[in-house]
Amino acid sequence: MLIVLEGLAAVVVLVVAFLLARAVFHRPQLGVLLLAAFVPLNGLLAILPLPGFVAGWKEGLVIFTLGSAWIRRSRALGPRRPTLLMPWWPAAALFVVFGTASALLSFGVIGFVGIKVTFFYLLLVATLWLAPFDARDRDHLVSILMGMGAFTSLVGIAQLLVGPAALVAIGYEYGTQVRTSGGLLRTFSTFNLPFPFGLYVMLSLLVGGAVALANPMRRRNLLFLCASPFMVVAMSSAIVRAALLGLAVGLIYMTIIRFRALGGLLVIMAALVGAILPFVPKITSVFFSSSSLNERGGRWNEVIEKVRTHWLGEGLGSSGAAADRISSAQGENITGSLGLSTNYQPDNYYVKTALELGPIGLWAVLALLVTALIWCTRLSRTLPGQDGALTLGVGASIVAAMFASLVATYFEIFPIDVYFWLLLGVVGCAAAQHESSSGPSPSAPAAAASRRTSVSS
Repeated sequence: MLIVLEGLAAVVVLVVAFLLARAVFHRPQLGVLLLAAFVPLNGLLAILPLPGFVAGWKEGLVIFTLGSAWIRRSRALGPRRPTLLMPWWPAAALFVVFGTASALLSFGVIGFVGIKVTFFYLLLVATLWLAPFDARDRDHLVSILMGMGAFTSLVGIAQLLVGPAALVAIGYEYGTQVRTSGGLLRTFSTFNLPFPFGLYVMLSLLVGGAVALANPMRRRNLLFLCASPFMVVAMSSAIVRAALLGLAVGLIYMTIIRFRALGGLLVIMAALVGAILPFVPKITSVFFSSSSLNERGGRWNEVIEKVRTHWLGEGLGSSGAAADRISSAQGENITGSLGLSTNYQPDNYYVKTALELGPIGLWAVLALLVTALIWCTRLSRTLPGQDGALTLGVGASIVAAMFASLVATYFEIFPIDVYFWLLLGVVGCAAAQHESSSGPSPSAPAAAASRRTSVSS
């Protein structure tokens, strides 16, 4: 019976994939939007009766969309307008070139596994350069981020209500997807772990919140603002301190740059949290436990000594999730006595980068983040309407990423890495189109921002 179900599922998947492929080929922007919509659901593959090859749908969609965009772009006629601005590209180029060389020199051909983990979704920027988003596409992306953030939050709260036993009964594994901390279930929603769930909701709150606050009278935005409180509760139920830290600093950034009225609300929320926490010692002990921080700090001292002796690093993919995948590709057992990976898990992206790529790689990452943040901050003040608000939200997400990276390998967590490069590319599309429309053009800015590109037809 199970074989029959898997066969039927495979047929359905192939038919749907064919129909979507036709649509994506004619308009590659649709492929990017589909990726953005469905990556939060990737964790459901753990319990769905689908064939194993379906797990590669993300990579297949990215490559197919990029190829379609290249073909459509090469066939386009007429003058070429600027499609994408990205002043952060020199730092990104250094990061990619240095990281690629490091991986190949350290691990040989198997180093492509580490390259894929670190840089694969940078291909989304190339796709947007060939098939840039117009204003309607950007609006659809915001709707997707808002909707999926709210939906995954509902699923997370539902998991909290049914408890771990029910989750194990439907196919999830205790200790893999189903985890507890201090006796509390760490919700993971439609993701494979609590970490991407918490960070994704954080990202949705920051980017979607910036757009919604800029135009709260729009029905979609008003509904999102009403949903935000329970989204915060759902995010907190994942017990991901990086998400809480990122949300806090992202909101502070948005308050300073544009929404000064948020300042009073943030002070009130901080006062309420400070007043409530002493009466819930169990939650306080879970979120503010110093044991894990002390353990990380002890390992960081070892990393500092390694960086002092290996100025070029130990090689891209020598730690974290990339190291686990490289070990698995080599047929090595990475599970220790406690069921944890035997590879070093830094829980700090800066420490991970310094260990793998040395000071040069760390400088490239910091230069990329700082350059992108300054650029987004400037654009948030100059771009009109929703694009300015979207750029502000992206800037807030970068600030959140910079702080969250202190306690998590942020840019190695799927699908957060997808959205980081995607949002940078989308901001580049908006900047290029507004810059083009503000020059000597017979078209009005609004029309130039909303009309479809040659690849969109």
